[in-house]
Amino acid sequence: MGGRICLVSRRCIEDFPRGVAPANRAALLAERRQDAESEGSIERAEGRMPEASVRRDGRGNPEHIGRCLIAAGLALWFALPAAAAEPVTPRSAVAGAQRVLVLGDSITHAGGWVADLAAWMESQGLDAEVINCGLPSETVSGLSEDGHAGGKFPRPDLHERLERVLRLVRPNVVLACYGMNCGIYLPLDEERFAKFKDGMERLHAAAEKAGATIIHLTPPLYGGPPGKPGPAGPVDYDAVLTAYSEWLVSKRADGWLVIDVHGPMKRALEERRKKDPTFSFAGDAVHPGDEGHWEIARAAIAGLGDEAAAANPDLPEVLGAFLPDVTKRMHLLRDAYLAAAGHLRPGMKPGLPLPEAEAQAALITASLRDRRLQLRGRKHQSGEWRIPIEWPRPKVVAPGPAPAGPAPVPADAIRLFDGSTMDAWNNAGTWKVADGVVTVGQGMIESKQGFGDCQLHLEFRMPAPATGKGQGRGNSGVFLMGQYEIQVLDSFEDGTDGPLTYPDGQCGALYKQQPPAVNACRAPGEWQTYDILFTRPRFTAAGLVAKPGRVSVVHNGVAIHADTVIKGPTAWHEPPAYKPHPDSLPIRIQDHGNPVQFRNIWVRPIEPVTPAATGS
Repeated sequence: MGGRICLVSRRCIEDFPRGVAPANRAALLAERRQDAESEGSIERAEGRMPEASVRRDGRGNPEHIGRCLIAAGLALWFALPAAAAEPVTPRSAVAGAQRVLVLGDSITHAGGWVADLAAWMESQGLDAEVINCGLPSETVSGLSEDGHAGGKFPRPDLHERLERVLRLVRPNVVLACYGMNCGIYLPLDEERFAKFKDGMERLHAAAEKAGATIIHLTPPLYGGPPGKPGPAGPVDYDAVLTAYSEWLVSKRADGWLVIDVHGPMKRALEERRKKDPTFSFAGDAVHPGDEGHWEIARAAIAGLGDEAAAANPDLPEVLGAFLPDVTKRMHLLRDAYLAAAGHLRPGMKPGLPLPEAEAQAALITASLRDRRLQLRGRKHQSGEWRIPIEWPRPKVVAPGPAPAGPAPVPADAIRLFDGSTMDAWNNAGTWKVADGVVTVGQGMIESKQGFGDCQLHLEFRMPAPATGKGQGRGNSGVFLMGQYEIQVLDSFEDGTDGPLTYPDGQCGALYKQQPPAVNACRAPGEWQTYDILFTRPRFTAAGLVAKPGRVSVVHNGVAIHADTVIKGPTAWHEPPAYKPHPDSLPIRIQDHGNPVQFRNIWVRPIEPVTPAATGS
């Protein structure tokens, strides 16, 4: 352009008003373009911009002006002051993370507080993968007592393995809880204190260099029962940890994210000792028991912004349903990642190969998250497990008239009740057979033969006239593999059936897990049918759920479940949780105290169809 700048570019960059709202920028840029084009015409008319030069250089033509507008707009955009970014908080860091690496010593390695925190995260829908790489005996100070572990090995230094761990885990967030071992159970000393500070600074820098946000937790409380000294002997070692904690908290002024564990834990101990002067969180002064781990978890949860949950005295009960699977997953990943990254601490469990551990952990995670709402329930004083779900009431669909007689039986079906005898069942002595029908007696019955994947047909009839309300109205149920119930209940809505029962407990429900899509019930005294297609759950060799069970149900000719996932055994008193079981188990039919009647029960096992290899 011969060293010249076009009119649009010069004016847009040099003269464009600062602070213009984004909504007005396009209009102002267009106005500048129009002005520039007009001025270009005037310059050419006055001989100040020769036509030939316009043709040769391209200056002033619409295409060139358009390119300059883009350049000017970009220049303007970057020149405007950027909106202030929201400050990162512990909660926002964890909420946005895919992987959270937890570092610490034997307290962290034991994993109680880590599992408690991970259970809270699962309950809140915070889906980051939590990987516990705590290592017993470890310090950030690099110090070790003479004769540590009976002279077998010195204390491991985190910095020996830190780079490898960060490279292997690739965390978005690091939670680090150190200090207990870092003063090696000696009095507060400036040199040892400086080693702790330097180690923490190096840890902080390494995490940030790896692209992670690091959240420091102050060390837990030191101290055992009164009169029972720990490894520090007569030394007031908790004073050392208090100094470490105060220094860490002071680093908030430098922008560090720090959650105080030590202070809340000390206050909790003071409150407990008002009632029991001998109480302690750690019998050996160092390693807290379950209550101590819960106090660490409470402090962490409060630091992540959920002070209400942290203060809830029932928190262990609230998160209890999540903990078995969360703990199993944590141990799998902990042992595998420690082994894969390597360390200098002898005597550690080797763990599975990392790909295998991650595959198993993924199955546990999928099962947890599929059941999240059920696991968030609470046990009512009645004993019922109540979940925080409000199901819509299934729409009533008239299924048409009842069949004139029993449905035809396929030639390959296994007849469990043909109207004449209950010989195919155990515990059926009190279930009376008459006129081709069996009436519920005392106790649950189960088929003598076991079944897995199958097609099940049964026909049932509710007592008429109807009596009872809710779950007391014509209640029974068919349990696939003895564990997975499709509810049998009088849910015919005729105005006399109120109050209506809960939707996931009405007729056709996968009990306490999924209501029927519609209510296809017939009136009491009319025959009804279930046609059920069931796929059993699959388990790995390690006992994990490879594939959950699934069920499709046609009720009176109306589809009410279509490949519905079964979240685990259906139970009134506890949340669903799979446990490995054989591939075939008996079918069970329930006695719930109501004289429900059945006829024409048959089953067809479903075997997989596999192709045969050809010679071509």
